[in-house]
Amino acid sequence: MSISQRPDAQEDERINGEGQPDLSRQHMAKVVRYEKPQKERDRQIVSFARTDSMMVFMQVLKHAGEETLHKHPNTDSFWWVVRGKVAFFTTDHAPLAELGPEEGVLLPRDYPYYFRAIGDEDLEILQIESFLRQGERLQSVFLEERKTGEYDVTQTGDYVA
Repeated sequence: MSISQRPDAQEDERINGEGQPDLSRQHMAKVVRYEKPQKERDRQIVSFARTDSMMVFMQVLKHAGEETLHKHPNTDSFWWVVRGKVAFFTTDHAPLAELGPEEGVLLPRDYPYYFRAIGDEDLEILQIESFLRQGERLQSVFLEERKTGEYDVTQTGDYVA
């Protein structure tokens, strides 16, 4: 079992003096416009927004996923399929759900899971993470050997105050 913290995609542009994300603009409305990334990687993560209590991403997957059993002790997660199909699994590789467009799953903190895209169509899945305590970073506890491959994190939305 290993623990890691996932970097926040927006931190590279907005860092305060203590090395933490600058969330001073979190009380401003943001309009996000999404276009599917055109890169050919098997897994891409598009960062839409972050406040001190939540993060919103779109994951774009081609025959890939988060294929290592893991859990997040400090966030509740909500996943919503926009395009394609996904299979979620839990402890002992037991199937949890097979979802298509306009279907989702809520995973409470500390719930062990992994998922993968299924079918021939690219999977576009919205990921919303709500933090237990304000100002935290996403923590992942890996319950088996980590198998996550290379992926890109981009910020393609237009942020309008």
